[in-house]
Amino acid sequence: DILGTVFLYVDYTVPLDEIRAELTRILEGSPLWDKKVNGLQVTDCKEKTVEIRALMSAVNSSNAWDLRCEVREKLLAFLQKNFPEGLPKTRVELNKV
Repeated sequence: DILGTVFLYVDYTVPLDEIRAELTRILEGSPLWDKKVNGLQVTDCKEKTVEIRALMSAVNSSNAWDLRCEVREKLLAFLQKNFPEGLPKTRVELNKV
């Protein structure tokens, strides 16, 4: 069995439970997933973004690669459609003088 990971960098405001639910929907709809491992964790917090890791399993390395690409693309599309404000951005604060 092979584990695959997908890292995404998102804003602190993203709803993690909704991303977890979307990951589950994506995996359950993919014939590449072997139905053994499904997880989403915050693996780091940076100055401007939160690093999240989606973890999934497949029966071989070829399937794992394709599954990782599928999950990455679909999670990105999910964020773009439902939480565009959750994508990384640069914040600037201007002080009025």
